[in-house]
Formats: sequence, structure tokens, C-alpha cells
Amino acid sequence: MRGGRAGRNGQSATSGGGRQPATRRRQAGPKAPAPETHAATAALLHALTRGDFPAAAAALDILVAAEPDNAALHYNHALALRLSGRPRDGFAAARRARELDPANIKALFEISACGLEAGEPQASFDAGMAYLASHPGDADATLNTARAALLLGRPSDALAVLGDVAASALGDGHHLCRGEALRDLGRFDEAERAWASVDPAHAGIVLSLRSKGARGRLALNPRSAPS
Repeated sequence: MRGGRAGRNGQSATSGGGRQPATRRRQAGPKAPAPETHAATAALLHALTRGDFPAAAAALDILVAAEPDNAALHYNHALALRLSGRPRDGFAAARRARELDPANIKALFEISACGLEAGEPQASFDAGMAYLASHPGDADATLNTARAALLLGRPSDALAVLGDVAASALGDGHHLCRGEALRDLGRFDEAERAWASVDPAHAGIVLSLRSKGARGRLALNPRSAPS
């Protein structure tokens, strides 16, 4: 945290021109971390080593309260909140990070990922497209953005976004999403070809997509972090 401004010795004059003794103010230096902030930092590091995101989010609750204008803390808070099952809180934290630091591109990823789970598909799509403008072809961001497009009823946009991913980076999620988009467009044979690329272990998911009919959706599971 930033220390306060350095104080200056003050002097005042009497009506007769005499000088009062100087009042010396203590010079403010860097503030020592409060005990609770120090404990929260230690708890955060411990939680991260264990992959305990609810504990990490709880520690960041304290740290963000202590430094409400720290964009990096808000971004990390958003990530921890989403991964601990609190996407709506994560969405708010990610947006705050972006407000504080418009150059924080990773905050866009979290706005997109959190928004997808929090029922904010338009915000998710817009943030995803903005992120992809700086990271074209990013496999995780592309999948989140394409899923948002599907929720908005825009399968053609989903296909266009997915088309920017290198074939070597495509995973089962991309093939499933591509199949959904093609199915929504009535291109059923192409949808089946996309689903044929999915690992046989996920055959039940493909069967569910077929049985749901047009615009039936998978449960959302956005990727965990930007590359």
C-alpha cells in the first residue's frame, strides 16, 4: 500500500512579527500491513498451493477491502470467485478490475467467462470478442465466446469464432459447440461430423445434444484462465 504524503514543518507568525515554535509533524513512511491483511496474504498463498479457491476468494475479500483501487486484486478475486462457484460475484469483480485498469486485457477474459455462467451472454460475448482482438485464436476464450453466441441465438457467429482456432488446438468442447451451432442452423449432417470428432467417452453428451433438439444446450463450463 502507498504511504501518505511527507509532512512539512509548519511555522506561524504573531501579530508582532514574532515566530511561534515550529510544530513538527511526523513524516509518513510506508504503512506496515495491518495484521488482518498480513494474515489474509498468507492465507491466500496457502490456499493457492492447495487449489482451494473458496479459501482464496475469502482471503481476497479481505485484501480487496483493504485496497479497493487495486485492479490486480480485483482480477484475481474474479478468477477465485468463479472457480469457487460464485460467477456473479466474479463478474462484478472482473468488471471493477477493468474499470480501474482499462489496459487489463485478462480482466476481459474473466468478464467473458464469469458472464457466461452468470447469465450475462451479451456482456460475455462482447468481452470475449474484445479479448480475442488481442489474442486471436485463443482456444479457451474462443470456446467461451462461441458458447455466449449460441446463448444469444447467433450460431453463425459461433461458427465464425470457432473457425479462428487452429485445428491442433481444438478440443472436445470445440467440437461439441460446433455441432450445436451447425444443428441450430439445420445443417444436421455437418453437426454429426463435428460430433464424430468428440472422444467416445463423451458419447452420452452427444446423445443428449441430439435428443434435446434445436437449441438444446450443454451445461456451461468455461475454461479456467486466460493463456
